[in-house]
Amino acid sequence: MFRYSHKRLFAIVFFCASFHVSFRLHKQSQKLVEKRQFYPKPRIDYLARYKTEFPNDSAWFGLAYQNLYGRPYSDFLDLKFEQKLENWTIYFPELMTSLNKLNQRKQNTDFTLNTFSNSRVVIVDKRTEYKTGDILNARIDAYDWNKNSSSFGGDYFVARLVYGDGLNPDGIAGIVTDHRNGTYSIRVPLLTPGEARLEVRLMIPLEGIAELVRCTSLRKFLGTQYVAEFETKEQTECNVDLSFTNLTADEICDYSNPRNQEPWFCVKPPSGKCPKITNVMLINPRPSEFDLSNKRCDEPLLKQLGCNQNIQSPDFNITVSSGIEEPKSLPPCKTSLNGMEQLRPNGYFVNAAWKSKFCKNNLKTFNETRGCLENKEIYFLGDSTSRQYYYLFATKLNQSVTVPPYAKGYWHEPKTFITDNIRIYYRAHGPPLQNKGPPTTRPYVSDVLDEIAPGQHEVVIVFNLGLHIIYFEPSVFIQRMRGIRDAMLRLNQRRTNVRFIYRSQRVLNISNGWLAYRYNVLAREIFKNVENFFYFDVWDMSVVWPLNSFHPEQPYLEQEGIYLCNFICNGVMG
Repeated sequence: MFRYSHKRLFAIVFFCASFHVSFRLHKQSQKLVEKRQFYPKPRIDYLARYKTEFPNDSAWFGLAYQNLYGRPYSDFLDLKFEQKLENWTIYFPELMTSLNKLNQRKQNTDFTLNTFSNSRVVIVDKRTEYKTGDILNARIDAYDWNKNSSSFGGDYFVARLVYGDGLNPDGIAGIVTDHRNGTYSIRVPLLTPGEARLEVRLMIPLEGIAELVRCTSLRKFLGTQYVAEFETKEQTECNVDLSFTNLTADEICDYSNPRNQEPWFCVKPPSGKCPKITNVMLINPRPSEFDLSNKRCDEPLLKQLGCNQNIQSPDFNITVSSGIEEPKSLPPCKTSLNGMEQLRPNGYFVNAAWKSKFCKNNLKTFNETRGCLENKEIYFLGDSTSRQYYYLFATKLNQSVTVPPYAKGYWHEPKTFITDNIRIYYRAHGPPLQNKGPPTTRPYVSDVLDEIAPGQHEVVIVFNLGLHIIYFEPSVFIQRMRGIRDAMLRLNQRRTNVRFIYRSQRVLNISNGWLAYRYNVLAREIFKNVENFFYFDVWDMSVVWPLNSFHPEQPYLEQEGIYLCNFICNGVMG
């Protein structure tokens, strides 16, 4: 009897203790969740005094809180901003292995810069004639100045098979696979008959990537200054982060966004106050007094390394005869295809028009899209490359784009036009933005999404950002995109008739083009589980029609724009 009671008593005590521990852990977990809350609620009465509603035909529609921008964070919340940084390298394990091997090799006194001037491309299965439906296989053998074989890969090549000459030829991108041993295989499906040639371009060797990683390792753009002008006419330096400086908290003004805590800090002006910001400008080049020993990207070094160079090898011309045709049974180009795991290459140019390999992009002109664009609200959000979409759609829909009377000449000012029951908006993204202008001209994308209310019209969000922060440490991009992702999830709860389209970065024939590729990899990871999200991949398109500028010329832009319309229209013909 005693033993039974003892066991029973022990069980009761154990249960109570376990319950107490579980309860405490649950409470601690709740506190941790609350502490990790990324979007704290500011005091509504503070926000309301700056809120202004605008009609839907106004350029400022959906920007009710634009007057919040430029005001010190302390006006709204007493909480301190806590930066939550994420390590970008975990998404590039193979590259980091190659970089580590490169660093080890640099310890050798015999190390020489690798320009790949001796690298060669070999067509593995050279034939006198190929047929459509065949696969062209080639190999890159990478060598350094001393004709030593590279042993650990990591170099960034692009390849294309083109027909004819000129800036906009027919052709298709080749898929380059790095075997991490100094060799790279190229795979090109042959889809078009004719005389073609294989072109391989070394965009940047591993040594160049190491330099880009070094000079983008701070949460600022090295060798530049962002300068704010205040309503007091004082000017000081600003950035998304000043923690790497020797400034104390009392010497910094916090201008982080009160609605989503996107960071922005300025050096406190001589007045000792934190006045409202009236203008922000980027001064480039002007090294910041806080750069110390950190140096901006070494462009002469990148040039010396052989960045953005064609690999010269003989016998690159091939003849392709008619054979097996491409299958006709492709689904319509709908955003429900998601775009995360597409067939590569995902399309090709034929007769100077882009043809998708994974869906039917039947729309060929903007006139065909007018019917399906009706009853839609289309938002183009991001930098000037998103603004190009806005102007493209406006002009193709036969609308004259006029400058509104309130405009002050800033390209990133909000823009709106409404015609035939079609609403199209352009909104820039938040700082850092490398163009002069008041804070009201650069709303945060997450703020724009948060102000989209329930309604009858279908909403299509087309966005891209990254070029203005391409020289920043990638945690800036990751944090910004995760904030946008959270706003997308909130919008999904308020409205069912909304779709999100993220336009990928493009191949850039410049020394920093790899940085755009890095953001593509990160964006795919961040948005991979978002409902009604589509990754609009234009990487292969820009391999075939390479870009020498951040802003595509009109022929390329129109091809990209009409291809986008196929997904906006969701496969429905106008």
